[in-house]
Amino acid sequence: MIEQAIWRVWLVSGDDKVDAVMAKGVRAMALRDHAAALGAFDEIVRLMPSFAEGWNKRATIHYLLGNYNASAADIESTLALEPRHFGALSGLGLVRLAQGHETKALAAFEAALEVHPHLPGADTHIKQLRQRVKGKQI
Repeated sequence: MIEQAIWRVWLVSGDDKVDAVMAKGVRAMALRDHAAALGAFDEIVRLMPSFAEGWNKRATIHYLLGNYNASAADIESTLALEPRHFGALSGLGLVRLAQGHETKALAAFEAALEVHPHLPGADTHIKQLRQRVKGKQI
């Protein structure tokens, strides 16, 4: 319940226009209309670059499209605005996995778990990655 409440807070910018565009983007994501979602989140980032969740949602779309460098850049913007964004930290872990950077992925998942000790899937990724990177420097 706490996690859901945090996500609800993160989705609200305080600006009616930005919030309407966010709702449009979230709907497009649910429909897997990545082009429409990307357009919406691009608009949010342009309208309100201080809104962390706009960057995070755009990072998610970039990840889904295989644009891993763009996703990582948007995650960095998210974390600059909200360093405790466990979704962004977990997303960074997924991006680094997709890029083949296992030690960086492990560090990202561990950081996410520090913020959200019960984050679904993070401990599984951490266990698997620790086995694979055993002996490698992080």
